Amino acid sequence: MLQIAVCDPSRTHRAAFCAALERLLFDTTEYAFSCFSSGEELLSIRTGGAFFQLVFLEIHLGGSLSGLETAARLRCLFPETDLIFLTDAAEYLTEGYRYHAFDFLVKPVSLARLQDVVGRYLEERRQRPADFLNVRIQRCTVQLPLAQIYYLESQRRKIVAHMWESNVEFYDRLDHLEELLAPSGFLRCHQSYLLNPRYIRQLNGTCAVLADGSRLPVSRNCFRKLKDPACPQGRFAE
Repeated sequence: MLQIAVCDPSRTHRAAFCAALERLLFDTTEYAFSCFSSGEELLSIRTGGAFFQLVFLEIHLGGSLSGLETAARLRCLFPETDLIFLTDAAEYLTEGYRYHAFDFLVKPVSLARLQDVVGRYLEERRQRPADFLNVRIQRCTVQLPLAQIYYLESQRRKIVAHMWESNVEFYDRLDHLEELLAPSGFLRCHQSYLLNPRYIRQLNGTCAVLADGSRLPVSRNCFRKLKDPACPQGRFAE
């Protein structure tokens, strides 16, 4: 299920935009829409413990947060969320790329332009690594959203997944999980820890501080990877 948010201060624009999206997504993928009139309203909502996978965000918003300020907070709080900006002012496009937007739609948005952007987005999304880690808990298969995992910790024969709202325990080997989750960007920072680099907020040669406040030891090899701009996880290069 693709959870989509449309954030636009105009109720008329929101309704028309969602109607156009429905025409394009019908029989293509499962989806659900949620509409918001301000950045504050959007940021206050979570869907089933997670956030939206795709947000169409108007740059000119009412309220105390602009669209760009809302985008900055989204990038900090929900780094896995994809952004597509809506705007009637093309001069904002260059500034908006700072927030790693997938694309921009300049109003009025033609159906052909919307079809092109949405089609490319869905195709790219299909080619991404898996969004979930499938684990066995009490003889049942449980899907853990990768975007909600801060880090995985090995405790003897058990693995503890430290997540947004709770910790989940299951049996596995960290070596196996390291190989399995490498395409999704997870890094072995220490013998006992596999972290999600998207949630690193501070980093030095021996320690990483994550968004949940956890402090994990960092090996030299992991530190080099995180500082290397050529590495996909090299977000901390000087």
